Amino acid sequence: MGTMRPSAAQLQRVAELLAKRLVAADVLTLDAPEEAVKARFAALLARNFEEEAEIEREAAAEAERVVRRGAPGVRREELDLRRVEQLVKQRIAERRGFAL
Repeated sequence: MGTMRPSAAQLQRVAELLAKRLVAADVLTLDAPEEAVKARFAALLARNFEEEAEIEREAAAEAERVVRRGAPGVRREELDLRRVEQLVKQRIAERRGFAL
């Protein structure tokens, strides 16, 4: 699994572009300095990537346990670790209210 995490500079560029486009589209009216808004967007993006990484780590550990002990009615060698990880990741994300 392992999502490639963007650098701080990449997050800053995305945050800057996001702020500019939302203001240009009249979707967002700034009531704080533009730099503060960009910094907040960048922080939110960074937190989102970190939360997804946490979910992936938790899913990988849980999937390994599931595959190791097997599932009712399924032979252990028939369990695909990647598929189990994906299903567990989806379940964890749903439970946390996190959109993948």
